[in-house]
Amino acid sequence: MSEVIAMTSPTSDSIECVLSASDSYIETLSIQAIGSPPGLVELAIRTQLLSAKNPAEKRVKSRTCIERSRLLDLQQSIGQFLQATVGSSGEPLKG
Repeated sequence: MSEVIAMTSPTSDSIECVLSASDSYIETLSIQAIGSPPGLVELAIRTQLLSAKNPAEKRVKSRTCIERSRLLDLQQSIGQFLQATVGSSGEPLKG
């Protein structure tokens, strides 16, 4: 199940959503606007091991910076994938 957590601060806009979660592990995707140079967005996948010494610590698994236009392309590609994916009932998945 995915949960979206919107976070905003005076200096940047960001959003975080849970990619996977269990009783001991959480993996999240965050998207954050980068102020300089304008038009860049940081995508980061972070992991959190709940049985660790510091269970609140999030470790960066992957990080990349892309242009906002590529983020829009990614959104379109995900939408196309979901439209083409057939669910267990034989019907295309709907957003």
